[in-house]
Amino acid sequence: MLIFCKAMLENILNFDAYLFDLDGTLINTEPLHHAAWEQTVKNHGFSLNWSFEEYLTFALKSRPHLFEAIFRRCPGLKNLFSEGEHLRQQKIAVYEKLLTTNPPDWMPGVYSFLSLLKKNQKEMVIVTNSPRKHVSGYTHLCFETFFKQIITIDDFIHPKPHPAGYLKALSNLDKKGHKCMVFEDSLKGIQSAQQAGTHALLVATDTYKKIALIDDTTPCVGSFNDLIPR
Repeated sequence: MLIFCKAMLENILNFDAYLFDLDGTLINTEPLHHAAWEQTVKNHGFSLNWSFEEYLTFALKSRPHLFEAIFRRCPGLKNLFSEGEHLRQQKIAVYEKLLTTNPPDWMPGVYSFLSLLKKNQKEMVIVTNSPRKHVSGYTHLCFETFFKQIITIDDFIHPKPHPAGYLKALSNLDKKGHKCMVFEDSLKGIQSAQQAGTHALLVATDTYKKIALIDDTTPCVGSFNDLIPR
């Protein structure tokens, strides 16, 4: 993996465009999502009692996987919600309230890396499963400083791991996938990018990699700080 990191540092500016996941990759929202799920379930008299790491193992795989884990942890919820999506809508409302008092910040190294790409006149796009109304609320981060486009779930039908979002971005940019690099914090995101034909880099801690059973063949760095030349 050290060899890979060295090669990535040497070639990181050689791509035509750079596509980024948002939550957990660019900005630190996953703790808020975790808290929102815990509160939503608590509102109905149940408790997930997941550590943050446990939550990530389910949340970063797929929505159906997360729903299944929640109903398995709290069987009685299944009697109240026939579909996980109905419960998720309540979680979204809780999350939006949390955002008003806990606005997210950049993940480590992100601002410096984006600044490096901007200095080298690289095109950057966000591709996220989040709705546009959430992204529009992050005005304090001034996304327009770096990103040519922001593609949200409102712009495509199938969420990651389906490649729809990244295919939409490639079409909008008129770029070939093999000339673009995607940055993701989850295996479902990496799968989405790979199915769209792009290069893909996982930005995740060793703890998450271990819990999510991500093998060492998956290109990975611990944070964006690893991609900034010293």
